[in-house]
Amino acid sequence: MFEYDEWKNEYNVEHHGISFRQAARVFFDYDRIELYDEENSDMEDRYDTIGDLAVGYANVTQCGETIIGNAGALSDKVNDIIFVVYTERIQTGDTGKKTEVTRLISARLATDFERGLYYGKY
Repeated sequence: MFEYDEWKNEYNVEHHGISFRQAARVFFDYDRIELYDEENSDMEDRYDTIGDLAVGYANVTQCGETIIGNAGALSDKVNDIIFVVYTERIQTGDTGKKTEVTRLISARLATDFERGLYYGKY
């Protein structure tokens, strides 16, 4: 399951042109690159991933409401490589059931260097 702050999502769309709903698709790319973000992991473990938007469906939680659907329907940026920052959390429901949640923090188009990493040039 994915979650994010709506204000941060709006900021991300305005500054990077990618919504977190779109960015969640990167986790369905089996060829994505996962990196531990040591520099920004003082308060919580953060991770970076580089991957392709061209695959998958997303199950996104927004303001406590689950949205299921094709995240790519909102973008003309399909088949593009993006860079996503996220953290992983455990959420405990009313029944005590624990669920792993991926909280999206930031998403943008990958730089040329990051694209090179993804395609194995570096």
